[in-house]
Amino acid sequence: MIKRSAYQLLLVAMVLVGSVHAQSNGLIESVSAKPVKVFILAGQSNMEGKATVALLQHQMMQPETKKLFAHLHNKGELIERDDVYIKFLERNGKLTAGFGSPNRIGPELQFGFSMGDRLEEPVLLIKTAWGGKSLFRDFRSPSAGLPGGEVLDSQLVKEQKRKPEMTLSDVKKSYGFYYREMINEIQETLSKIGDFIPSYDIEAGYEIAGFVWFQGWNDMMKPDFVAAYPENMAHFIRDVRKDLECPGLPFVVGVLGVGGVRGERVNGKKIEFKRNQAAVGAMEEFKGNVAIVQTDQYWDVEADAVFTNGWKENLEEWKRIGSDRPYHYLGSVKCYNRIGSAFAEALLQLSSDENNSSDLVEEYQNFLTKNLVAWCIVPFDAKNRGPADRAEMVRDLGFNRVAYDWREKHIPEFEQEIIEYKKNGLEYFAFWNWHESMASLIQKYQIQPQIWDMFRGKLPEGTEEEKTLFVVQQFLPKAQRANELGLKFGIYSHGGWAGKPENLVAVCERLRRQHGLSNVGIVYSFHHGHEDIADFSNVFKSLQPFLLCLNLNGMADPETVNRRTHANQILPIGKGLHEAKMIREVIKAGYDGPIGIIGHRADEDVKESLSANLIGLETLLNEMNGSADPEN
Repeated sequence: MIKRSAYQLLLVAMVLVGSVHAQSNGLIESVSAKPVKVFILAGQSNMEGKATVALLQHQMMQPETKKLFAHLHNKGELIERDDVYIKFLERNGKLTAGFGSPNRIGPELQFGFSMGDRLEEPVLLIKTAWGGKSLFRDFRSPSAGLPGGEVLDSQLVKEQKRKPEMTLSDVKKSYGFYYREMINEIQETLSKIGDFIPSYDIEAGYEIAGFVWFQGWNDMMKPDFVAAYPENMAHFIRDVRKDLECPGLPFVVGVLGVGGVRGERVNGKKIEFKRNQAAVGAMEEFKGNVAIVQTDQYWDVEADAVFTNGWKENLEEWKRIGSDRPYHYLGSVKCYNRIGSAFAEALLQLSSDENNSSDLVEEYQNFLTKNLVAWCIVPFDAKNRGPADRAEMVRDLGFNRVAYDWREKHIPEFEQEIIEYKKNGLEYFAFWNWHESMASLIQKYQIQPQIWDMFRGKLPEGTEEEKTLFVVQQFLPKAQRANELGLKFGIYSHGGWAGKPENLVAVCERLRRQHGLSNVGIVYSFHHGHEDIADFSNVFKSLQPFLLCLNLNGMADPETVNRRTHANQILPIGKGLHEAKMIREVIKAGYDGPIGIIGHRADEDVKESLSANLIGLETLLNEMNGSADPEN
């Protein structure tokens, strides 16, 4: 520990006790309402940041990207924040572009801008990041102890090949070296915080308001490092809180996302590591105070395409879109900015009062697994299960209700599917599209599935009214047939004009009012509603009177979604940035109708997709509900 003057130690004690713990100890009788908000950003090279400032300066002036970066400059001049300051090892000052690696940008830029825009208090970012470091060794925290003797002896042998003078004591000292450097850097900065915040008021003090951890590449390289990650991360969080005297400090873990959600750069080793890295978020002691941010959803697919196609052969194009290797997120400014924004949002959510409401979800039975609807199963069944195995799989996951999505080859199985659902105690909740052979089966087996259908075809040119009438006419025969059989008919949101909330409502109202079809309603799916995120509260209120079912999904930022390849469109619940807020709005609105969980993933079997969504939903609900554990 670096020695401090008596005055510095007294100052730190006064501020920590007065501001962090918000208590009076006789040294400070009262504290300001607006202490400096201190956020710590720690990790390895991707926390340093590897996107060049030159790339930002180019993209902020281009028509296709200028909107993304308009807030970072004024007529081409990069903005320096007067309310957000940063200390990154030997560099400090007002936050602007360039506080990553030299002349580069990391998550700190958009993180700081997001916090500055959302908070009234001045903000100080303390960034402690060094490239090529592992949690297993370099950032290993005190309570994790040293690894076993065999590990140390093996490492000594390797080290002595390079440095013969190396001793076992030297090896032991290397464990946790950068953890200690990190804590020293934070404490030293806070001891003279006035040097970094010009208007710092000692009476107002400061509050350590959040910690962001973004690291992982070096641990992913070794199986024993991967296996130990959950335990080492738990020790790290506990020790940081202890050493900074901040019990319950809001903590964000950014999960390694190199390669994106899917694609050639995603492999089993990465998937396993990401699971272990995120595992700390599910530990009971960290529920509600640790957030997991999956950074794979912010992968720059456009930059990746250019890199993969040969960045050297396409150098001029590459300079306009990327600036580093894939393991550094391609040096994409878009990617680092989105990650920084997600880190800020996650911390703000952890700190919000509504996130800690203990009774938020207790009364909503429709979120219990036994009441959820399993949806998008058959077309995404990689194991090609038959009706019996499929029904058993759904039952074993805990579902009691199924919406059946078929293809032409499944028509001969319609009856057997119904039989197997009945055998397994499953409700045949909905039937996709319509096939007349179902009419007799519905009557024979006395089932009452909702009929779900979407608009197909091309809209004619014309007014909004003319388009509405055209869509109404397409749905009318099926809606009438469903009504004859005593079934509800759901207009499915599937993008395009007919999938916009206001048009769904207009078509639904016309079928009800003009044609007397009170059985008509709306089935709204998150994964077709990225354009609705910004105004979701109002969107949901407009849809709620008509909703027959609401299907959930992880929601990335709209600008990261590729409609052609479906990249980032269909994420597991809990891996997106916006679904927690959207689900909270659903609960606030008092919606108690059916909720679907989708298995719509082309890159994995439907059982894995459904399981991931169930786990993600449970985790989000637990976080909203404090430490409560909803029944499953």
